[in-house]
Amino acid sequence: MKPEEIKNRYERQLFGMPNVVGVMTGYKVRGGETTSELSIVCMVEKKLKKEALKEKELIPRTLQDVSTDVIQVGKLRAFSIDKKARHRPCPMGTSGGHYQITAGTNGEVIRDRSSGKLCIGTNNHVGANSNDAEIGDPYLQPGVYDGGSFPDDVIGHLLKFVPIIFDQEEGGCGTARVLSSIFNFCTRMIGSRTKLIFVLKATQYNLVDAAMIEVNPEDVKSDIVGIGFPKGTREARLDMRVQKSGRTTCHTTGGIVTGVDATVGPISYGPGKDAYFRDQIIISKPGFSAGGDSGSLILDGENYAVGKLYAGSETENITIANHIHHYLDLLNADLVI
Repeated sequence: MKPEEIKNRYERQLFGMPNVVGVMTGYKVRGGETTSELSIVCMVEKKLKKEALKEKELIPRTLQDVSTDVIQVGKLRAFSIDKKARHRPCPMGTSGGHYQITAGTNGEVIRDRSSGKLCIGTNNHVGANSNDAEIGDPYLQPGVYDGGSFPDDVIGHLLKFVPIIFDQEEGGCGTARVLSSIFNFCTRMIGSRTKLIFVLKATQYNLVDAAMIEVNPEDVKSDIVGIGFPKGTREARLDMRVQKSGRTTCHTTGGIVTGVDATVGPISYGPGKDAYFRDQIIISKPGFSAGGDSGSLILDGENYAVGKLYAGSETENITIANHIHHYLDLLNADLVI
């Protein structure tokens, strides 16, 4: 029987022994020198003295006349990248942002349906500075908060965004303007700095917080750190378990969808910028996301995209996301898989 066949036959047995984290066929090492003898190699977290093991826990010297060998490798772990560092090409789930904000997350690679241009998908408040950007504005990777600077770290430029409707706008009624003008004239005459502004407060709801950044294809990768390549899109459903990879809390799993039709607000985007949203996804799990994770793609356990993260609660026990179909349709874009 070949060493590979013997290895396969005894693999399960060997993994049941203390510290074994891997089994393979390889050349035996004696006295620090690699020999030409093919052996069955057991990788262990830490080599232990024979006295510390029971007889049945010792790896046999031979298995069906094939020598065994033991090498210490330590704990096995998946290698990850520094999400807050500069990367070219850049995977998704990393730091990025408009040149005038702190930092958010590069969520996924998408393609504009009209022009075919390749883009990074993120939030309006990450890529378009909460409506205050101009088309063509530079986008940095990493974001400013993580050391990104203009022009050295420009990875792309704002192609489009869905404007966010904020809750309060100055009233446009003619009568209201006349009354406020009279009141303000009178207060100025008596030396008061008080100013009256009539505000039209009619709640208008948003569906998405969305923007897309045009990039050169060679500067990005569509795989998401810690997750891999998205397989497509699906509808979020109640009790679905989801995951995401973001700039701040990295790869988090086990989020539970507890709402798929939520109306939420006001969500604060800074002084004087409150917005309401409807038809939103609520994900319940403490620590699933935090500030800086905005823009992350939400995926199910099979790597199908279901939502776009953009907000959460102060206590960090819920995460709020747009439905993926609203996000892509309003940007007129397709997910690159």
